[in-house]
Amino acid sequence: MPKVGVSILNYRAADRTISCVQSLLTAQMAAGVDAQLLIHVADNASGIGDFDSLRDALSGRPDVFLHRHESNLGFAAGHNRNIERLFTAESPDFVWLLNNDCSVEEGAVAALLKCARSDPAIGIWGATLLEGDHETIQCAGGCFYNSWLSSYRQHGRGKPAALRAAFEPRTFSYIAGASLFIPAQVLEEGLKPPESLTPSENESRSQWLNETFFLYFEELDLAQRLAPGLGLGWCRDALIIHIGGEGTETGGSQRSAQAEYH
Repeated sequence: MPKVGVSILNYRAADRTISCVQSLLTAQMAAGVDAQLLIHVADNASGIGDFDSLRDALSGRPDVFLHRHESNLGFAAGHNRNIERLFTAESPDFVWLLNNDCSVEEGAVAALLKCARSDPAIGIWGATLLEGDHETIQCAGGCFYNSWLSSYRQHGRGKPAALRAAFEPRTFSYIAGASLFIPAQVLEEGLKPPESLTPSENESRSQWLNETFFLYFEELDLAQRLAPGLGLGWCRDALIIHIGGEGTETGGSQRSAQAEYH
């Protein structure tokens, strides 16, 4: 039975994080899932109250592990610490970086495993991210980046999820960071080191995600560092509801000062 290591970060959104974990546990029990989920939740220094809520809700659950960071490490460094824990203790076959403001539909785990097994040339798999109405696409797998304008466009945004099967295959710039499903071998052997770091920095600590980035565009950097021959894929039937903005205190069209800066 393959092992799927799931990395989730929490920042002042304990209720959302608990709901995300519960959706994963429910999806794991769904028919057709023959994998063990090993869920590592790390709190990015939200405060005692938030961590206590996570501990009360998640402690004692099989294969759910709770960690607390002494400072807010951000997206990249926070996930890197969880990936390091996974490789040290679990030896996963796949690593799934999942936003805490996501709710995983029951068939998503089975769909991602089927996709990942079907094409070993794909280095990162994306899911179909849906809006809160469960019917409208937020992002169908990945995004297209315009380096001249430093802007991006989400594939399929605003279209009905029921029509996703008719979408033509596209070449993404990167996979939407709310859900990154990655074969463990890609993280171990299929990434070039971040160019923004010196050789000594790369040797001194694990840099699966480039910690130069704190909040945004880590997934673009990750996609650009894939080894030759590895591509990006969209798993159409992996449906995930993504609220968006929970970890950055941002919602709708409003963006917090911290989010705007990064």
